[in-house]
Amino acid sequence: MAPMRITGMASGLDTEKMIKDLMKAQREPVNRLIRKKQTDEWKRDTYREMNKLLDELRKSVDSVRYSSNFRKKLAFSENDGVVSTKVSGIPQFATYSVKVEKMAKAESPAGVSIGLENVTDKSHALGAKGTLTINGVDITIDVNDSVSTINEKLAEKSASDKNALIEASLVNGSLVFTSKAGAELTGIDLSDSTRNNKFFSVNFIADAGETSGKLKISGSVDSSLRTEGEKGVVYINGIKLEMTTNVVSFDGIDFTIKGDNGGSPVNINTKTDEDAIFNQIKGFVDKYNEVIEKINAKISEPRYRSYKPLLDEEKEALPEKTAEKLEAMAKSGILLRDPILKSGLDQMRYAISAPLKGNGVNEKFDTLSEIGIGGPPSGKYAYQENGKLHINETKLREAISNHGEDVLKLFTNHSKSEDPGTKFNESGIAERLYSQLTKVMDKVTKEAGSSTVTFDDSVISRSIRNTDKEIDRWEDRLKMIEDRYWKQFSAMEKAMSKFQSQGNWFAQMLGQK
Repeated sequence: MAPMRITGMASGLDTEKMIKDLMKAQREPVNRLIRKKQTDEWKRDTYREMNKLLDELRKSVDSVRYSSNFRKKLAFSENDGVVSTKVSGIPQFATYSVKVEKMAKAESPAGVSIGLENVTDKSHALGAKGTLTINGVDITIDVNDSVSTINEKLAEKSASDKNALIEASLVNGSLVFTSKAGAELTGIDLSDSTRNNKFFSVNFIADAGETSGKLKISGSVDSSLRTEGEKGVVYINGIKLEMTTNVVSFDGIDFTIKGDNGGSPVNINTKTDEDAIFNQIKGFVDKYNEVIEKINAKISEPRYRSYKPLLDEEKEALPEKTAEKLEAMAKSGILLRDPILKSGLDQMRYAISAPLKGNGVNEKFDTLSEIGIGGPPSGKYAYQENGKLHINETKLREAISNHGEDVLKLFTNHSKSEDPGTKFNESGIAERLYSQLTKVMDKVTKEAGSSTVTFDDSVISRSIRNTDKEIDRWEDRLKMIEDRYWKQFSAMEKAMSKFQSQGNWFAQMLGQK
């Protein structure tokens, strides 16, 4: 229970202000802890920002880490009007001969079109209630159901009833039902045996009293026949392939058949997609430069030690822009010369600059500089680049065109050695850099944790939790100190009040005499 607080009624003192001023001095250790916690939180968050940048770079490195990304090819048809191509994988041959024996004939699905009243969107409610029977499948329709809803109910029914292998669509204001490709449909109307029962019989029976609605079918509505498709036959490099559509995939290329060319084969030629490889390498270099520039800026940011994190009451007493400026000054340089990031940058530079070694490595193309990727041009400001890479586009394109395998090895070479030193020397630049980025990110996570994990046991987070506990202990202590001050001042006020009462009594007694 808090002690009774007596203000300066007897003494005339502003007791509350005096105790508040006394507590300011007592609160200074807590304020230091609050500022320390804020600084730790800033440092933790800044570390995590750096880790996010490193992760972005690692993803970019991953794109030049695998040999498949350097084997991208383009395919060109000698007669695009007969056979066109699209590369979908990694073609192995330089040339493909395509001979069309027979083109595929697409299946013509069974279908029916039912007119609707004032329906322009497949999500509009049909306003009808009853049972819709399609190809012998009953679908319960509610007033709020739409064309989309009917389609969903058909999809649900098709899991157990093949007759429900039907799609509902809204076409030109009509409700259209079509059989799904390959579906064997059997109608329920047996009156016309020439149709082979592969058509729709559609009927809608409205509930009693239901006269409104945009879906209105009276009696049975029949549809067009379903016509079987025919398989096509094509020979690619002498291999016979059957196809249900006129697009056939073979060895990483999608061939679209448009005609038979009178039985004559059509040649398809492939070549390395040099632009794609160049852009891939350039994208990696651009991301590398962006990330090291931001990290270098952060670890060289000036530190203003006279500026401290603001307390809540200090922020409230200042204009918003002034408070923001002071906090920015206090936050500046929070990772100045940080050993984890500084060491990480050094190791990253070494990973991309050390020559590649090992069997089969061309010594003329064992470093980035030899394929046109090097440091800044010479000059008095070159040192300010802090390890940025520059591309000689002509030299890089020439290396990709004339020495593609050597460029591939430089980036993607894989070492089977268990010895760390040998493994490093024999690993491609992308593999080295990926490994080094992972190590740096692990160190940063150990120091500052991650926002994606439930429990953070990093160094900084443990420090923040310990500071919180210390703040709580101090708050309890300060409460006791403040209560003691109030007790002391209250006792003084009581004593002075008693003294004043006695003085008044003596004065009255003397006045009577």
